[in-house]
Amino acid sequence: MEREPSRRRFVRGCCLAGAGALAASNSVGGVTASRRQEVPPTRWNRTYDQGTTAEANGLAPASDGGFVVAGTTESGDDAVSEIWLYKTSAAGRLEWQTTFAERGVTEGFDVAAVEDGFVVVGHTHEEGDSDQDAIAVRVDGEGTEQWRRTFNARPRTTDTMQAVTVDEQGRFVFVGWTSRFRDAWVVRMADDQSIDWAETYGPGDRNRLHGVVAADGGYVAVGETDDTTDDTAGWAVKLDDEGAQVFSQQFKKRSGDQINTYDDYNVLYDVAETRNGFVAVGANAFDPQTNDRRGWALEININGGKLWGTRVESDTHTVLRSVIGGNLEYYVAGETATNGSGDDARGFVANLGIEGEPKWQHSYGSGSSEFSAFHLTGGEGMVCVGSTAASAGGNTSGWGVKVGGEAVATATPSPTPTPSPTPVPDDGSTPTFTPTPTGEPDGTDAMGAGTSTPAPTPSGDPGTATPDGDDGGEATTTGAGGGGGLSPAVVGVGAVIVALGSAGVLYNRFLGDDERPDGSDGGADGSSSDGTDDGGDGGDDSPDPVETSEPDTDGTEEVQAAQTVVEGPDDVAEESEPDDETAE
Repeated sequence: MEREPSRRRFVRGCCLAGAGALAASNSVGGVTASRRQEVPPTRWNRTYDQGTTAEANGLAPASDGGFVVAGTTESGDDAVSEIWLYKTSAAGRLEWQTTFAERGVTEGFDVAAVEDGFVVVGHTHEEGDSDQDAIAVRVDGEGTEQWRRTFNARPRTTDTMQAVTVDEQGRFVFVGWTSRFRDAWVVRMADDQSIDWAETYGPGDRNRLHGVVAADGGYVAVGETDDTTDDTAGWAVKLDDEGAQVFSQQFKKRSGDQINTYDDYNVLYDVAETRNGFVAVGANAFDPQTNDRRGWALEININGGKLWGTRVESDTHTVLRSVIGGNLEYYVAGETATNGSGDDARGFVANLGIEGEPKWQHSYGSGSSEFSAFHLTGGEGMVCVGSTAASAGGNTSGWGVKVGGEAVATATPSPTPTPSPTPVPDDGSTPTFTPTPTGEPDGTDAMGAGTSTPAPTPSGDPGTATPDGDDGGEATTTGAGGGGGLSPAVVGVGAVIVALGSAGVLYNRFLGDDERPDGSDGGADGSSSDGTDDGGDGGDDSPDPVETSEPDTDGTEEVQAAQTVVEGPDDVAEESEPDDETAE
């Protein structure tokens, strides 16, 4: 049944491989002869200060080359926190910002682009109240609210939505969890706010979904679940167009310990589609009580069978939060720190090859910083967003860094400069910009505090920009050396042959996707899952072609089964900077 779609995806992969091989030095991850590559230059590095604690959790590309970022900020009024939404130019300059408050606590976790705007997802509740609802806010391209909706799995439950994707029909799919049976929760909503379907899923006693992608006429979501040994296992579930479960797969990392042979903590935070199936990222820990974490990346085929898995680490605590597939490679971002308390925490970025092998990795920022999400910008690099603070526990600001791509042009002074509406301190070196500058030098954006009214409150204040320093949330040089792309390569016809040859290898692996590199069995048609359809309210009880079903328990519990897939030992991706290496 999957053979013909597999061929179509192979042909598409060959075209992308050939195009990537012919790309110039500005390509995003062109194939090179060397496994290890130089770290791309930092093009800009900006902070977005609300005056109180603020964090950036997700971003989506805008049609003009800029970015819209969603997060949470504290309020100075009656509300404790609000959804914070702001837009930057391609150079990272603030263009507008707005906030949304539904109840005392309103938090935003992810944002996705739609045809004429964006949709933000999160949760809202009164301070101290466990009755928490999911919230979705639809805005146009300028941040003006079109509609908002709160919804829950059941009245008086504690519900949240952590991620959103938009399918080809323009429908929103939200994933998160509910306190009802401690299950994962998925909702598909149309643009008119009507809910197509809402389902709960849960192979274990505690089930959460953190990331989702629309693919193959359905959706793949990843998260975590408690397995039969009371360990936390990474979890991937595929749903069809109606929300019926296609596969439910659990993954644990082998620890190397002779007594406790598998890590007790395994979680997946994000997922992206690949030529072979899907790649997911997260973290492992042998003992979660120690706060130690090791970054984790794995690829599964279209049926849930594992293709490869690897650890990606820099410091004692490394967590991968976001992943995107490039040209025969993958990009990941997250955080690395000396401990789980956020001491000496830095944003972390890595480039992995087709089998998860490291090409380059690097950390950014200082104090207590982390990346939550990123986006590839065509042939111009990657933009990462997150939060930064002077130290662990301090007030955080929104943070953005562009890695690789073209250098940001320095603004040319006008013969008759227009005074800025916001006075800039005269330190003898800081240029003054108009309210809507373009091509300006890098700097730190200080944004005015947002309002806490239920309606959006756009702010036109672009802040100030001051060239200052090299890293850690401050401005960086605009014309640093190095190539323009993330993985620069100058190639010719021979590279096309190499790229197509690599794609041929993919074809052989893909059409025989039940063969693992480590020799493990992927199950029927490459799958090793044994999960069931959700037996909960509104679920589809019809037999699934891949899974077997189990009935509800006395009508009060939703029971699922899923086989745990265990990865074999593999090499740890080493830090490219010797002083950041961590011995295993």
